[in-house]
Amino acid sequence: MNKHIARVPRYISGFLTALAGVFFILFPETVSGVLGVLWGIVLVVAGIAGAVDYVISIKQFKEENYGTAAGAEIVLVYSIIIAILGIIFVLRPNLVMQLLSFIVGVFFIIDGIVKFRHGTLVPDTKDPMWYVMLLLSVALVVAGIALLINPFNGTMTVIRFSGVAFIISGIESIAEESWKKR
Repeated sequence: MNKHIARVPRYISGFLTALAGVFFILFPETVSGVLGVLWGIVLVVAGIAGAVDYVISIKQFKEENYGTAAGAEIVLVYSIIIAILGIIFVLRPNLVMQLLSFIVGVFFIIDGIVKFRHGTLVPDTKDPMWYVMLLLSVALVVAGIALLINPFNGTMTVIRFSGVAFIISGIESIAEESWKKR
């Protein structure tokens, strides 16, 4: 195969990745909705698959005279809950991103508190990095609180940052492929 033709897919994937990044930056609400619907569909399919697996397992247990599949009901309950959650996410796709913002917000708060506590246990006031770590830990707590108070804006920020990362990744792919040309 011609080595110039082999590079075309990398150029196309780099361009499409960068284009997706632009889309993430310009239309974060649409992106969050699409991601929510996709996640909901995945959960619905997983829930249905789990319920079918439960039915098949119970049937096999009865056919092979193993008695009852003790505890297998938990799989059915779990599958039903997952499917219902998936339906909710399909109907309210922005809920996925808000939950993600909530989880990230809680994580930032906990991480910031732990780092703040660690920084205050053994302060090394002569090291300028000690002050930086203290400020960063406070910033983490503030960012976490901001995500909890206004998860929608936090979600849009996360999506926009993802868009920037996609653009950089796409440009990097194109540049890397162009560099190989030399």
